[in-house]
Amino acid sequence: QVASFLVRKFEHFPPEILRGLGQAAVGLSIFSIENSISAEDLEASIPALAKVRGWNSEQSSTIINKLLRSGYQILDGQSLAKLGSLMAGLNSSTLRSLSSEVILEAIKLPEFAE
Repeated sequence: QVASFLVRKFEHFPPEILRGLGQAAVGLSIFSIENSISAEDLEASIPALAKVRGWNSEQSSTIINKLLRSGYQILDGQSLAKLGSLMAGLNSSTLRSLSSEVILEAIKLPEFAE
């Protein structure tokens, strides 16, 4: 509830704000993710958003889908592991489309295990 209250104070979410929110970013509404954050700002904020714990499935799916629609590609294990806690938003068809090499590379990375 506190996180939701905090994020309602902003109309736009550039990377500096998203990084500054830290764990409070979990309070982002689906409406805010879809309408108040550009895909470019989301991509620039992946390192911070990937560390946030407690995303619900709709939030993580909305973030991931927006990234993928804007051209974000998972080409290697590093780009998959980089998603961190947002990985829960990957749908099964996207996961199945990844090569086994991408998965094998990702599971060797410490940030993927986290």
